[in-house]
Amino acid sequence: MLIPGIVSVTFRPLSPARVAALTASCGLSAVEWGGDVHVPPQDAANAAAVARLTEEAGLRTLSYGSYFRAGYSPEADFSAELAAAVALGAPNVRIWAGKKGSAEEDDRARVAASIRVCAEACRAAGRTLSLEFHQNTLTDHYESALRLIDEVAHPALRLYWQPNQFCDEAYNLAALRAVLPFLSNVHVFTWAGKEKFPLAHGEAQWRRYIEVVRSAPGDHGMLLEFVCDGTERQFCEDAATLRAWLA
Repeated sequence: MLIPGIVSVTFRPLSPARVAALTASCGLSAVEWGGDVHVPPQDAANAAAVARLTEEAGLRTLSYGSYFRAGYSPEADFSAELAAAVALGAPNVRIWAGKKGSAEEDDRARVAASIRVCAEACRAAGRTLSLEFHQNTLTDHYESALRLIDEVAHPALRLYWQPNQFCDEAYNLAALRAVLPFLSNVHVFTWAGKEKFPLAHGEAQWRRYIEVVRSAPGDHGMLLEFVCDGTERQFCEDAATLRAWLA
């Protein structure tokens, strides 16, 4: 099943209650709560409160969007990230694979070792761990991401996916197909380089991406991340577009 939702960092200035209400009013079903503003890792009581308001809004939490940088953030800090995810009721924790792109190999072993520690902590807590699929990390190219999966070699480890706005559709389709066996959730947006567009602008590409994601077993969040003008109005338009594609 593909589950339409939001990445809460889309609206950092809004309260968690407003994010949940907006998400529900736009007909979406799920949230990835961010750890930088809405659910800080050191505040389990707030995480539990956000869990309640999420449920009251008729939504589900799909993931905790941590800003833990494997290989750079102290591994002891991950316990607070995981505790927030547990209090939030998030089945998955999303972290970042270091701070350097795959062209720089000097920290690869350290990053992989840190990811393995985090993955084992998640497994013990009945959670999965996912890596952000992003530039300036070891998941900046799908071949590097798959190599990292092999290097970590842990059953709790998954990958997010999002289109690389600096690459063409052929590359993005190849990347999505390659990582599909490890896919957890998808960040959904339409960008070209640094320019943002309404989601509908990328309909042809996204319909092909969605067709590929549908071929993977299990549930996958299709999570709207940012909007071209930062407004609630545009977000609701993008949400309607996404729901129509998934219908």
